[in-house]
Amino acid sequence: MSLSKPDRSRPPSPTAPPSPAVSRPAAPPPYPDGWFAIATSAELRPGRVLTRRLMGEDVVVYRTRSGRLRAVRPFCPHLGAHLGHGGRVRGEELVCPFHHFAFGPEGECVRTGYGAPPPRARLGAVVSREISGLVFVWWHARGEPPSWEVDLPSADGFGPVHHLVRTLVAHPQDFMENVIDTGHFTPIHRLSVQMVEEPRFDGPRMASVYRLARVGGKKNVLCASAPATHAMVQGLGLFTTETTIPAVGMDMRAWFFVVPLDPVRIDLRLAVSVRFPGVRHRGTARALAALAAGPLAWFSTFETDRDRPIWAHNTYLEHPRLAQGDGPITKYRRWARQFYSDWPSGRLPARRPG
Repeated sequence: MSLSKPDRSRPPSPTAPPSPAVSRPAAPPPYPDGWFAIATSAELRPGRVLTRRLMGEDVVVYRTRSGRLRAVRPFCPHLGAHLGHGGRVRGEELVCPFHHFAFGPEGECVRTGYGAPPPRARLGAVVSREISGLVFVWWHARGEPPSWEVDLPSADGFGPVHHLVRTLVAHPQDFMENVIDTGHFTPIHRLSVQMVEEPRFDGPRMASVYRLARVGGKKNVLCASAPATHAMVQGLGLFTTETTIPAVGMDMRAWFFVVPLDPVRIDLRLAVSVRFPGVRHRGTARALAALAAGPLAWFSTFETDRDRPIWAHNTYLEHPRLAQGDGPITKYRRWARQFYSDWPSGRLPARRPG
């Protein structure tokens, strides 16, 4: 199975085409099973049609005029037109841009564009959920239905969520392994880590509690004054943290959503929301929260940038030579195997949302 990153063992000649992806038998497949956040609710106002890349293929997401969310495979079953390029919502129906075949909210063809009786055709449905202002879709290498659900906390006094999206050369496993790779925090991020609670592995979830402190120089208030950060990983597509920062009287939540685009790239969707529980006036607290979320989101992407060149050029080692202080990487990898239904099986997973 392949992590499918470019082979950099030797540089190509100046006239040679780019090296193809290579197979690394020990590595995980490029696409893990699970839930992946491909859009925000705000991006899908009634009547809107979006196309998003997922696992090497497109997914078309739309909202009917009554507000119902739908996610489908991209091609019309009539003659293959791409529904995300010119398709439009008419009432509760999605209309193909080619022959104007119309499909109801359950995916069935209900009308043709020229009066002929509709054929017995349906859109390919993609399992989706709308949770806390985010649109998740389920993908499974063998097309199996969801075996677990995403659990996100309620807003509970938190302010508006600030969203950022960045495309990285990385694998979902790279990003999530970073969470428990405590050994890299000092040389890469100049942070020391104290584990308050060792990572707990429970079904599709991994949770831990830790403290961060800036190493050397002037202390960073975001790290030095935070008594604890509560972290939760759900599958290989979602990592959340919640931190209390007493020095500024603020609670901060950060969500990191990993969306595999193809074997070598991911979209990293970052969301940050804060609250000021000590500010009694609700309007003032909300205004402060709205002002703080953006800079904190950009700070988080700055820290992620430190890892980018590593992810872009690394490879997966089945038997890494670990040292004391690396964190529970072996336990994490054993846990992560549950999200690869075709690893090891001698073949890559089917590249389609399921």
